Amino acid sequence: MIETRKLADSVRPASPEETRERILTAAREVIGRKGKRGATTREIAEVAGVNEATLFRHFGTKEALLVACAQHFCGYMQLADVAAQRTGDVADDLLVIARLMFARFESLQDMIRWSLVEQEYEKDIFAETAWRPQLAILAILTDFMQRRIDARELRGDAQRLAMVFLGLVFMHALGRKKFPDSLLHRGDPDEALRFYIDVFLNGVRMP
Repeated sequence: MIETRKLADSVRPASPEETRERILTAAREVIGRKGKRGATTREIAEVAGVNEATLFRHFGTKEALLVACAQHFCGYMQLADVAAQRTGDVADDLLVIARLMFARFESLQDMIRWSLVEQEYEKDIFAETAWRPQLAILAILTDFMQRRIDARELRGDAQRLAMVFLGLVFMHALGRKKFPDSLLHRGDPDEALRFYIDVFLNGVRMP
C-alpha cells in the first residue's frame, strides 16, 4: 500500500501542487484496491490527509479526478519527448521506446487491471473528454511511424503500425505477470522486446 503523508500541525501548509500530488497518489491507491467504480472521494480524501472539500476544490468531480489520475501516471508526455527525439536507426529507436512503454505498463498494473474489468464505466468517465491514455500513447506512436514512413524506412498505414506495436509491448507487460514461466516472458525483458521488434520490422520495413 502506498504510504500517505498526513498534514502535520508543526510543518508549513502544503502547497497546492503538493496537495494535488497527494490526492492523485491517494486516488491511485484507492483505485488499485477498489477499482474506479468502488473508489469514493471520501476515502481518497481520507487517504490523502485532506478533507473532501479540498479534493473537490482541486478536481471538481470524481470523474475529473480519475481523468487527471490517468493523465498524471500514464507518462505519455515523457514518451512524447523520447519518441520525438529518436532519429537514428529505426530498430534502436523502437527499442528505446519499447523499454519506456514496458516499464510504464509494468508500473501501472494496478490501474490497467481495473481498466480492463471496468471498460463501460471507464467510457463514461472519459465521455466528456477526447483524451484517453491509450489514445494519447497511440497518437505519439502514430506520429513516430508516420515520420519513418515519410523517410521511406517503413511502409503501411502509420496508425495501424502504431496499434500493432503498442499491442505487442502492452501484451508482453501483461503476459509477464500472467504467464511468468512461458518462453517469451521469462528472463530478460530486453530479449523479448528485441524479438518483437525484429518480427515487427521484418513485416513492415521497406524492401
